[in-house]
Amino acid sequence: MTAMLHDLVGTVLGEVLAALPAYTDQAPDPADLASRLSGAGLLDREALVSMLLRRADEHRIASAYAGRAGPRKLPMLPMFVGDKDASVAAAAMALVVARGRRRDTFGQPRIELADLPFEEAALLACSVAAALAPANNGSHLAMADAARTVAAAHSPSDSLDAAVAGLVDALDSAGRNDDALAEATAEDGEASLLAGLLAGRAGISIDTAWGYLMGGQDDGLALLSRMAGLRRPTAARLIAEFGALAGVSIEDEIAHFDSLDEGEVQLALAWWRLPPDFRAARSALKVAHG
Repeated sequence: MTAMLHDLVGTVLGEVLAALPAYTDQAPDPADLASRLSGAGLLDREALVSMLLRRADEHRIASAYAGRAGPRKLPMLPMFVGDKDASVAAAAMALVVARGRRRDTFGQPRIELADLPFEEAALLACSVAAALAPANNGSHLAMADAARTVAAAHSPSDSLDAAVAGLVDALDSAGRNDDALAEATAEDGEASLLAGLLAGRAGISIDTAWGYLMGGQDDGLALLSRMAGLRRPTAARLIAEFGALAGVSIEDEIAHFDSLDEGEVQLALAWWRLPPDFRAARSALKVAHG
C-alpha cells in the first residue's frame, strides 16, 4: 500500500509539474512529498485508503490463485478477449488494457488518479500543488490552476472499476450472468469481476458486493449469495473459494445460507438499494435499518 501511495503521489507530482512549465525549483522526492502530505492529514481519506486496501486485496488474491499447483486452463479474461460476442470481447480487452496500466515494471499493483472519485482526485492534485507552492509567492494561482487541469484530465469513466463494470454489463446484456459464470469466476480468483457480477444480479453497488465478498464479516458471503439469487451448489462453491481468504468459517457460512429467512434477504436488499447519502445519514443518526 505504501508503494502504491508513493507511486500515485509521484504520478500526480509529475502531471502538476508538466502543467507548470515555468516551475524551475527542484522537484521533491515522491516518498518525501507523500510523507509530508500524510503528516498533514491530507492522505488520510476514506476513499483513498479504501482503494489502496482493495487493490492490495485484489493483488493478493490474484497471486494466490496464480500460484495454485497443477495444470491451469486458459484464464477467464483472455478467453473473453477471444469471445464470439464482439461486445464481450471488446469489454474484456478494455479491462486487460486497464489492468496492464496498473502494474509497475515489477508487476506490482498501482492506482491512477481516475480510480478515485473526482472530488478525491481533485483534492489530491490540489494537495500536491499546494505542497509545491512557495510561501508568499504570486505563483499560487498558477499552482491551483495546474491542480485543476490535472484533475480535469482524469475521469472516473477511465477507472479500473469502470472497465470491470463494462465487462459485467456486456456479459449481462448477452444473458450470461448466471450461476455457471459465477462459479467459473470464483474458481479463477477474479474477485473484482465476481463482485461486479453478483452486484448486477442483486441490484446493489459493486462496493457493497466487494464488502460482503472480502469483508470477513460473519454471514457476509451467505447473505451476498442469497441477495444475488445463487443456487445452493454455486453458493457453496463461492463460500469455499472465498471463505478462507476472508477468514470466516465455511461450514457456518453454508449453514447460514440455508437458514436465512427470505424476509432478511429482502430487508438487506431494500437497505442497500437506497441512495448512499441517505444510508449514510441514517447510519449517522443511528437509526435501525428495518
